[in-house]
Parts: sequence; structure tokens; C-alpha cells
Amino acid sequence: MERYEFRYLSQEDILALNLSYADVIDAVEKGMSEFGRGTCQLPVKIHTNPRPLTFLNAMPAYIGGDQDITGLKWVAGFPENRRKGLPVTWGIMVMNDCETGGVTAIMDARWITAIRTAAVAAVTAKYCKVKDTHSMTIIGAGEQGRWNARLIKMVVPELKKIYIHDLYDAAVDAYLAKMQPLMPEVEFIPIRNMEQRQQAIDDSQILLSATQRSDKPIIYCENLHKGMLGLPLESTAWDGKTYTQMADRFICDDWNLVKCYLDDGKYTDGLDKFTNNHQILGKVINGDACGRANEDEFVIASSHGIAISDVAVGQMVLKKAEEKNIGTMLPLIQEVDIIR
Repeated sequence: MERYEFRYLSQEDILALNLSYADVIDAVEKGMSEFGRGTCQLPVKIHTNPRPLTFLNAMPAYIGGDQDITGLKWVAGFPENRRKGLPVTWGIMVMNDCETGGVTAIMDARWITAIRTAAVAAVTAKYCKVKDTHSMTIIGAGEQGRWNARLIKMVVPELKKIYIHDLYDAAVDAYLAKMQPLMPEVEFIPIRNMEQRQQAIDDSQILLSATQRSDKPIIYCENLHKGMLGLPLESTAWDGKTYTQMADRFICDDWNLVKCYLDDGKYTDGLDKFTNNHQILGKVINGDACGRANEDEFVIASSHGIAISDVAVGQMVLKKAEEKNIGTMLPLIQEVDIIR
């Protein structure tokens, strides 16, 4: 047989592609749409936890329909890496040929994970926001706080103000210095105390928390109001009653995955209210489910991150890399007979 090669793409290779954020959002939306049609295969995440509060997840997926894409993400989350000068979340993405099963690419998964997380939130906002969404509050001034501001603004053009809060004022200051030049059309307003935070939430139509898991919630029912879209990137950051008492509508990326996290105790008050009354984002996109019935509903969206979005963005990265001939071609095998 001929020598078989695959394309290796480092983080810097992917950044050099200068991929359009709008195209990323579109790729994620199309992937979720196919999942809503039932044309995909999505095993529940397989994970190990080598240390407390860490994870290593194996996340395979197949996107059917006219896309015909398959791959797997192997991703790690290690919060203590901050102290070591290493990424908290990182890993690799493996893309495969659906005809032969051959590996077509191995690439950095850090950028893909970061942007697809924000892209899912953006797609959710597109379909579940109230009509006049002029203000958003973001709690957590880290990487996801930045990504979500950029991508949500792309699908919510009427957004004029973003309030930003963090445990550390220095993080808020760094956020403002980074984001204001990137988004001059938006007014960024720092939150310095809890009173200001509540005033910001009261003025906002979207509340997004981009924080790590902690031992107690940071959002409670009394903080919220009707006519809002809640986007907890970490479900435990919101008190269990925000789901069972405050929420009128529950949107998720995959109900099977939600049930796994429910069994793990991430929803402290359960989700009985939505067991037979939840909406899958893909079905909302396709018009087969309702993302918001009226302007007064409190809609909460719990997306734990599924490989459908990773595979969709991974294929987009690979296609662009092939077009621009970016990356390194590495040999995998040359002979079929491996007996010696």
C-alpha cells in the first residue's frame, strides 16, 4: 500500500488560519441542527478523574445528513494548572475519514473547545433571547467571559452594554483593557461589588456565568427576573432552585448528558419539572421545539458540551488547513503486514 499520512495542526497552526467567528457559529449551528434531526451518533462522554476536581474526557461523535463527519476529542481539565503556567483546559482532536476510518488529522483542541463553547451559547442566544436584548451581565472575566462577549454580540446585534464581574478587580481591569478595543461599539461596565452586580442583572436580558465549579452557587433565584435568558456554563454555579422554581423553560444540548450530570448531583434540586418538558437546542434550531414562548419567560440553557460541536469545528479547521496547506504531514503507516 501507499504511505498513509495525516495532517498535524498545532495551536499556532490553527490560529494562523484566521478562521471567521461567524463561520464557526454557522458550523456549530448546522451540527446541532443535524443532531436535532436524529442523523448523528453521540455516545455519552467517557471520563477519568486522575486528581480531585480534574477530568479527562473522551468525546466521539458522528454528524450525518449531508455532512458525514466523524472524530473524537480527548480533553483534560486541570484547574491547578493556573499555578503551573499551563492551560486549565487542553487536549487533542482526532478527525477520521468516514469511508475508511483512517485518521485524517490530529490537532490542538484548546482553541476548538474554547470557541465552540461560546458558539453554542451564541446559537442559544440567537433562538432564546427576548427581542430587545440591550444588556448582558457576564460573571467571570476569564477566557470564556471574553469569547462569549464576542460571539454573542455577533448574533445579538442590538446588544449595547456588557457588565463584567469577577472575584478579582485586576481580572476585570484586564478584561476591559482587552475587550473594549476589540468591541468599541459596546459599552463595557465594570462591577466592583455585589450591589452593583445586582443592579447590572436587573438591567440585563442575558446573564452568563463563566466560572469554574465551586463548593457553593453564585447565582440564586432572588438575583433573577423574568424575561431573561440564563446561560450557566457551569451548572453548579446556579442554585438548584433557579432550575426548579425560577425557570419556565429548560434548553439543553443533549438530554442524555444532562441526565448523567443529574446523577452526579450537579442539579441539587433535581430536574423533575423538565423531565418531559425540556427542549433540545437542535430541535429549537429546526423549529421543532420552542426556544421562548413569550417575552416574560425565564429561559435557562444548560449546555454541558457535546462532541457534535467539536467535530463540526474540527472539520472546518481541517478543510481550511488543507486549502491553505497549513500544518505538518506526518506518516502513520506504510505497510499492511506488521508481522515480523
